Amino acid sequence: MSQQTEFVKDQYTVPARKAQAEIKVKGSRFVATIVPVSSKQEADEIYAALKKTFFNATHNCFAYRIERNIFRYSDDGEPSGTAGKPILQTLDRAGLVEVLCVVTRYFGGTKLGTGGLIRAYAQATDEVLNIVPLKTKLRTGVFFISLNYSQENTLRKILAAVGGRIQNSDYAAEIRMKVAVPLSKSALFAKTLTEATHSTVQIKRQ
Repeated sequence: MSQQTEFVKDQYTVPARKAQAEIKVKGSRFVATIVPVSSKQEADEIYAALKKTFFNATHNCFAYRIERNIFRYSDDGEPSGTAGKPILQTLDRAGLVEVLCVVTRYFGGTKLGTGGLIRAYAQATDEVLNIVPLKTKLRTGVFFISLNYSQENTLRKILAAVGGRIQNSDYAAEIRMKVAVPLSKSALFAKTLTEATHSTVQIKRQ
């Protein structure tokens, strides 16, 4: 049971692809666009591109979360706290990372008030979250390993035990492998392999 819990910590959920949804609230159109992003730079670049696409909109509010401590949001001219933060909070409730959501507003002539804006931006985000496909990714530790042929089976057994996989390999005078291991098992993998081979393999963490 404890091993399964550790493995789950290595998993995280991201959007599988770009998606878009629209709602109308008292004449205003809210177009929510969700995009998978892997870095702050990518999120900023995609947001800039979407602002050009929706250049005639009243507001292009957004939020993104790359990792736990890497996030940003903007009200883009809406009253403070009524747009970017509700978008981010809605993404967080869905448990997503590596995600950017831009909610574009075309003003319809009726002011919504602070509470109305918060509800509208959250609802638009919920709407696109309802249709975007999701996928699970795995946080891994990557190792470069050099070993002799007699040690290959030992490596493969230890790798299988921790749920790791071989990314590539080269068989020459010695075997060189690049392996990926669930992050929570990385220290255990390195320790077990070192002990099983009496410190005769070369292990380098990426």
